[in-house]
Amino acid sequence: MSRGLHSDITTELAKGKFTMVHLVALTLGTFASPSVYYYTDAPNDLTESGDTYLANGFLLGLGAISESQSMSVGNLNLTISGVNQTIISQVLNNGYLYKTVTIKRAFLDSSNDLISSNSVYTCYKGLIAGMQIADKKDSSIIQFTLNNHWSSFGKISGRMTTPDSQHQFYSPDYGFDRMASSNKKA
Repeated sequence: MSRGLHSDITTELAKGKFTMVHLVALTLGTFASPSVYYYTDAPNDLTESGDTYLANGFLLGLGAISESQSMSVGNLNLTISGVNQTIISQVLNNGYLYKTVTIKRAFLDSSNDLISSNSVYTCYKGLIAGMQIADKKDSSIIQFTLNNHWSSFGKISGRMTTPDSQHQFYSPDYGFDRMASSNKKA
């Protein structure tokens, strides 16, 4: 499908000899202080739009990205290595729901470099809807379930009484930090 692709990409596709890779930007942390992790399944690190995507083997799997004519909630699974304790700490301490994930496709030349700055395009942007951590004797993986923007279409907007929600709008305010313990009897 060449719809919307730059001529640099369609030229390489016509040659029949190309390498397609994915660039994943995973946003974790708090809404007030987000941390973005950049991973790629390319054989080497790639820099795109000033961001360096690491080819460290942490990106283990990516579900099939599909299109449909109907407006529906699209699900996609993203699997990364659980070896990185920073990621485990982020999801356990700061949560993971409704954090943004952007997936781009890129095309590489024979030197494993980007064909051009036009050879990268966003193929999926969604929100984290779920997560599972699976630790085994010889492996550790984190699987995120992603939903497209239609997943929150029917959601009623509003503020939550959580520290993270409060920091998103008023970063220096710590009024909700003890909200969970306010109803407990001494």
